[in-house]
Amino acid sequence: MVSQAKSKYLKYAIGEITLVVIGILIALSINNWNERRKTRNEEQVYLLGLRDEFQFNQQALLKASRINETNLRHALELIKYTGPGTPQLTESQFDSLLYGSIVNEVQFLPSPGVLNEITNSGKLGNFSDVELKKALASWESILSRVRFQEQEEVQRTRLGILNFLSDKVNERRGSYAKYGAVVGFGPRKFKGNNQNVLQLEEFENKLLEFIFTNTFLRDNYYPQLRERIDLILSLINQNIDPSS
Repeated sequence: MVSQAKSKYLKYAIGEITLVVIGILIALSINNWNERRKTRNEEQVYLLGLRDEFQFNQQALLKASRINETNLRHALELIKYTGPGTPQLTESQFDSLLYGSIVNEVQFLPSPGVLNEITNSGKLGNFSDVELKKALASWESILSRVRFQEQEEVQRTRLGILNFLSDKVNERRGSYAKYGAVVGFGPRKFKGNNQNVLQLEEFENKLLEFIFTNTFLRDNYYPQLRERIDLILSLINQNIDPSS
């Protein structure tokens, strides 16, 4: 009699324990499901932000590429006239080509917000697409190489020309046609021709170095950056939930 009672009690206890364990497992499963859902929803919010950010970057790169291409086109035309002979172009033509080469600084200015937030908060690891994580993680490395070429090479050669010309041309003469009326100064009073610097070998060397650095930026650095932006946007669009 006692043995039967103990057996019933044991079965009852085991049943109770089993129900508790099942309840705990169900609760954990629901909690894990909720956490995954929250992580997935958060990922979708970040993906939408990243899409906007890299679409902006796409346009920013296009703008920088156009400026670089304009500078390069003017510089290539200008170097046709360097040499020991009398420059075969008018002063206004020289000023137009020179200022068209160096007046605008080339700089790719991406939007840093969303990706920086993801990286700094450690949320990049929550992204489900491994390829997208790799592409985003390597973005800063590619960006650093482009910035080096822009700032340490292109900008260096651009400033080299500007510094070289500072005591060899009349800046008022060269800038009056374009900026005189806007800024409020009249034409130059000193005599001389700015285009005579075309006869200086040092100017030709500096202009050629400027052409080389701009060409490398156009042909080697910007294409890599463009490919990475296109890849990231493609992966982002593949991972965005259509219902988002």
